[in-house]
Amino acid sequence: MKTFLILVILVLHLQNISAQTPRETRAVWVSTNYRLDWPPPTFDEENQKETLLKIFDDIERKNLNTIYFQVRSNGTVLFKSSYDPFSPYITGKVDLKGSYDPLEFAVTEAHKRGLEIHAWINTMHCFNTSDLTILEHPKHVSNQHPYWVYKKEEENGTASLWLNPGLPEVRKYLIDLIDELVQNYNIDGVQLDFIRYPKEPIDDIDSYSIYGSGKNLNDWRRENINTFVTELNIRIKTTNPLIKLGATPIGIYKNLPNARGLEGYNDVFQDSREWLASGAIDYAVPQIYWNIKDNPRYQDLVEDWNYNSHGKNVVIGIAAYRESVVEELSEEINIARSSNSDGVAFFRYSHIENIEINQFNEKTLPSEMPWIITERNLPQVATFISSDLYGHDITLQWQVDSRNFKNAKYLALYEIYNHNNSNETKLLKVVPSSLTSTDISIDNPDKIVYSYTVKAVDQLWNESTGGNIVSYKVPELKKISDDIAKFEKPLITKINGQYLLILSTSNQDQIDIKAANNNSQSELISSHKILPGLNIIKVSSEIFDYSIIDLEFVNSKRVVELKR
Repeated sequence: MKTFLILVILVLHLQNISAQTPRETRAVWVSTNYRLDWPPPTFDEENQKETLLKIFDDIERKNLNTIYFQVRSNGTVLFKSSYDPFSPYITGKVDLKGSYDPLEFAVTEAHKRGLEIHAWINTMHCFNTSDLTILEHPKHVSNQHPYWVYKKEEENGTASLWLNPGLPEVRKYLIDLIDELVQNYNIDGVQLDFIRYPKEPIDDIDSYSIYGSGKNLNDWRRENINTFVTELNIRIKTTNPLIKLGATPIGIYKNLPNARGLEGYNDVFQDSREWLASGAIDYAVPQIYWNIKDNPRYQDLVEDWNYNSHGKNVVIGIAAYRESVVEELSEEINIARSSNSDGVAFFRYSHIENIEINQFNEKTLPSEMPWIITERNLPQVATFISSDLYGHDITLQWQVDSRNFKNAKYLALYEIYNHNNSNETKLLKVVPSSLTSTDISIDNPDKIVYSYTVKAVDQLWNESTGGNIVSYKVPELKKISDDIAKFEKPLITKINGQYLLILSTSNQDQIDIKAANNNSQSELISSHKILPGLNIIKVSSEIFDYSIIDLEFVNSKRVVELKR
């Protein structure tokens, strides 16, 4: 059992502390239809749960922060519903539930990891598979209400079934189904997919003759979808005012000179710009599933969507399944950022499973939605540290002001790089507000003092305005801290058998350690990122095989000869 020592801590004045990495929604779709991402092809429920945990662990490790989890497809669901049958993917039989609730499990595990989770719903599209056990089940909507559904012959020779949004009873059924979901689960949002018609021909002339009232057919179709989205928003916001409603529309709203293809507005009667303008949705994730070079051109569409955001969130959907897109993934992320997008989303998890996303080297919180009104009176967090007597396993503990505790959903742990500039921080992790401590391991210390703060965060990712800062001194480096003022230049010293490069700087920079012997060419030994303040970097003893050791500051173009 570990012996713990309560350290004397440095507690600084309360101050505002902001994350260094800008807010950005970093999302991924986790598809359950056809078991594309989850569940695995097994009915072993423990295996199913373990697989989902691995997916969520990887999403957290990749520094993403949002999951779009598919819970309705082909007219079946992965949650308790009074309206649709349960998916056969868990037990092998339609409408037979297993020993666990997939959505409840997913929500709980996502929130443990500080991840936002939205229920991804296929709305109008209600069947497109060869699994006749679904289609023949008596609870399937096509059997319960045959006149609500029409068949669409697809270009590949298959047929799909679609709900007719021109019928008021169809819109009510979908609204009731989704509102029941919002009532029963602690989800952060609802995302609507297939919130449109298919391409023509569409078998809805009978309903148009009853409800069209002489309107233009295309306008009437768009109005049906608009009415559904608006009424859904009102209903679920009444149930939960903090729920986020989003949609993933067709990537081309209307054709542009360099972006021509299937149009959301004219071809499938999807007026997604109206949903943003009216506030019927809080965010859109347009499916801009093309590359940078070809037509439709990715950048033109990104700029068009952001220009027409109407002040709501626009998260750019990226086609991680396309090789031409994967080759330029970094560039597509950079274009989304430079165009002031609120983030990016990857379709889908399996296509990024083996990809490391270089732009996400630090964590960040999702983009804010200030138009959703919430009590922003968040509690102060009093932080203190205990530490293993031997080594660098820190336990960061905290107490939260109980008066406003109900408003806190998460706690965000930050490392402070520079006490003189509170913006120089790094988000380490986000944990549920029910926790009172977390562990941090510093395997390779690169400085003497590590400082932290904890801030309360509500469901909409608003943060508390301040908190105390606590600091931890690395024990074996502690003895040189009193003499650090004597180190006017970088130097190398040896402590406990380890060679350490010690330097202090006022600016962030990169250093290259280069070494050479007399009359030989200089060799690059290693490169290191340095931050304002004291930096302590482990170096290999092999540099002492050289007679000359130079330290090159890349940004400031300065070269310093090292003394040993």
